[in-house]
Amino acid sequence: MNIRKNILLALSSGLLLGLPWIIPSLFFLIFIAWVPLLMLEEENRHHPNPYTLFNYAFVSFLLWNILGTWWIAQAQLLGAILIIFANALVQALVFWMISRTRTRLNIPLVFPFLLIWMGYEYFHQSWDLAWPWLNLGNALATAPKLIQWYEFTGIRGGTLWIILTNLAILKGWDIYRKRGMAASAPVGAGILLLILVPALASYLIFQNFKEEGETVTVALIQPNLDPYTEKFVPEKQAQHLKDFFKVADTICDDETNFLLGPETLIVQQIDERDPKASPYFHQLLDFQKKYPKLTILLGVHSFQKLSDEDIPPGSRFNKEENFYYEPFNTALLLSPGSPPQFYHKTKLVPLFERMPFVQYLGFLGKYSLELGGYTGTYSLRQERSHFLLPDASISILPIVCFESVFGLYSAQNLPREKGFITMITNDGWWKNTPGYRHHFNFSPVRAIETRRELVRVGNNGISAFIDARGSVMAQTPWWKKATLKGKIRLRKGKTFYARHGDYLGRISLVSGILLLLWGWIKHYVRKKNLKNAT
Repeated sequence: MNIRKNILLALSSGLLLGLPWIIPSLFFLIFIAWVPLLMLEEENRHHPNPYTLFNYAFVSFLLWNILGTWWIAQAQLLGAILIIFANALVQALVFWMISRTRTRLNIPLVFPFLLIWMGYEYFHQSWDLAWPWLNLGNALATAPKLIQWYEFTGIRGGTLWIILTNLAILKGWDIYRKRGMAASAPVGAGILLLILVPALASYLIFQNFKEEGETVTVALIQPNLDPYTEKFVPEKQAQHLKDFFKVADTICDDETNFLLGPETLIVQQIDERDPKASPYFHQLLDFQKKYPKLTILLGVHSFQKLSDEDIPPGSRFNKEENFYYEPFNTALLLSPGSPPQFYHKTKLVPLFERMPFVQYLGFLGKYSLELGGYTGTYSLRQERSHFLLPDASISILPIVCFESVFGLYSAQNLPREKGFITMITNDGWWKNTPGYRHHFNFSPVRAIETRRELVRVGNNGISAFIDARGSVMAQTPWWKKATLKGKIRLRKGKTFYARHGDYLGRISLVSGILLLLWGWIKHYVRKKNLKNAT
């Protein structure tokens, strides 16, 4: 009977944790999603088999990961299986360590849960298996009016809010079950305040936010090329760029300041040290001459040749011309009368764009998974964090696809100079699934954290203009050829979060590690004393 109950509790938490990722309007479920799993932990933390809780937790997290990221299988079934299982295993291990630590130290659950889980989320955005998609604060991405204070805390503040609320509800339920409604009333009032105070504070920030800054005119093109049947077909690439310029001519004029295109619009690799060797680069220059004020920003594949003495792991070899090179998924900026600027995507999708730990195990580079006929490990070497126009009048923070999931990375790269954010992506890999919709929801969060207006350009959608409050001002439909043109504001300065980074995550990681060590040492000493006593 206990096994059936435990499995039901585990599955209940997995379901409640996963639903906000597949039906974003159900984001509020995240505030009760942990309660069944925490009840399970309380009943099983003293189980004779110390790994029983790990097994149940894995069931819960596996369901969460399946519901939240099943859409990866649309592009690559093996990659989806590996990512889902690896992430669920890591989460189950973290939760098991939380339980073991509170049991060994005999302390309230709130301390190890907050410190270790938030520390895990912080760490999970910086190592080679980084997959912060399911970090708890992301569940609130579709409710920008509730999370305006992310400009001070980033998404870790959302994680803190969610964990505290779940623990308070668990406490309230436990008191109600043991002592009745009257005894649980004070806790209920506390829970209400815990939910309402941050929400009300956020709403007031939203209502009193001031729109400021001069404006520029931005035009974007959503080409809507199927990544499986059109975009990466070599024979069609010249026509794709020709069509892009044809559309651009219809929306650009002498007053247009910026023309934006999506990720990897130009598929043929451009040599960053000799870009004029590319006929596609010449076409960009020729088009730009028609519009003297126009700055172009779009996605390309680029590379840098390597000397025989300097070949980092994961590099590729050009058999036809006999040289090694580093390939990049790149944002290219062309401003009138100045050399091109290249920004390299560095937050790369594990297994697809870069094999984990390839810098230590170089042979892994050749095993990256195929994505729509395109394979290979990208380099993550970065030479610039943002773009700056030649006269230093405007800055642009580029974000390429998967990088939009990494709020800390974007905030750290935010320049002080006035400007805006451009996020370029190709979400067509995931087809018509919750994947592209939830990916879109990260963009308003990045706008809130940095208080910059954001222009999102998707190959298949959704493209959008998003203001600094995270409100969508205009957007394109999914999977249709489309354009957008309008004015966006240039804001300057750095938010508290951009200046200080993920301080909640850093503090939690260090404190969580110390707590784990304290628990392990205390457990070791206790075992040693028992052994000596016998």
